[in-house]
Amino acid sequence: MSKIITVLGASGNVGKLVVSYLAEKAYNVRAVGRKLPKFTENGVTNHAVSYESQEELTKVCDGSQAVFILIGLEYKASIWQEEWPPLVDRIIEACEKSGGKLVFFDNVYSYGLVEGKMVEESSLNAQTKKGLVRKELVEKILKANNEGRIKAVIAKSADFYGPGITTSVVGDRFFDLIINKDTVEIFGNPKKIHNYTYVNDIPVALEKLASSDFTGNIHLPTGPAVTGYKYQELMEKLTGKKLKITNLGQNMAWFLGIFIPILRELYEMMYQNENDYNFDSHKIIKLFPDLKVTPYEEGFKETLDWWEKKVKQS
Repeated sequence: MSKIITVLGASGNVGKLVVSYLAEKAYNVRAVGRKLPKFTENGVTNHAVSYESQEELTKVCDGSQAVFILIGLEYKASIWQEEWPPLVDRIIEACEKSGGKLVFFDNVYSYGLVEGKMVEESSLNAQTKKGLVRKELVEKILKANNEGRIKAVIAKSADFYGPGITTSVVGDRFFDLIINKDTVEIFGNPKKIHNYTYVNDIPVALEKLASSDFTGNIHLPTGPAVTGYKYQELMEKLTGKKLKITNLGQNMAWFLGIFIPILRELYEMMYQNENDYNFDSHKIIKLFPDLKVTPYEEGFKETLDWWEKKVKQS
């Protein structure tokens, strides 16, 4: 079997980690972006591709054992509606011609609001604009898989965090505020439970999924769901400081969205933070018992250290 893996969206935060990890595992990696990536690791070749070109996508995927979709389109519903469906159609066609396994790095938007645990069998009940787009993509990919046109994995992650991740809900409005203002800002209702995926756990799981026989929907390794107050307690323990907690609720997000475009786009997804969000990842741990779920104590400490260095350098 070919040891080539094509990574679409290689220059993004997760893409960079995935490319570097695959290179360490001695894969031949095609790092692909709209602009030419700049990886220097052994076994990595850099490719600039127009995602609108079927010919270019087919060529860059040819001969691949797997094709990872780690592309990050602008976080705007209208762009998602216009660009995501035809892009996934083109990637499915490229994988069908190459025989490479499609691995789609996904979020949980397609589920909509779930009462109880989010599991792989949860219904796709999306109601938001972005959620409906993700639902359409999941259905496209699983249909192609079930029809035998391709082999595919939908690898879902909870909200993720970690070193280098600045735009997460536990990014700049979390770690930066802790360092500079002794304040921990919780997005949504701090009484509700929520869990997060540590970004450095993602490449390990994706590689295992790519090289296994598994197909279908699966959740990536993720820590337990706890309340915002528990995250506050953890950060107080790590910093040795008494932290003031603030929360950015739905009403405030709506108001600030008048002035801050990204909050306008996040507003429709606030249900995830105003209600319990309990993402279950037992299935993948059962499938790959050696996979590690980084404890929040460890992941938050590494992320805090990264932010402290960033603040000192700025």
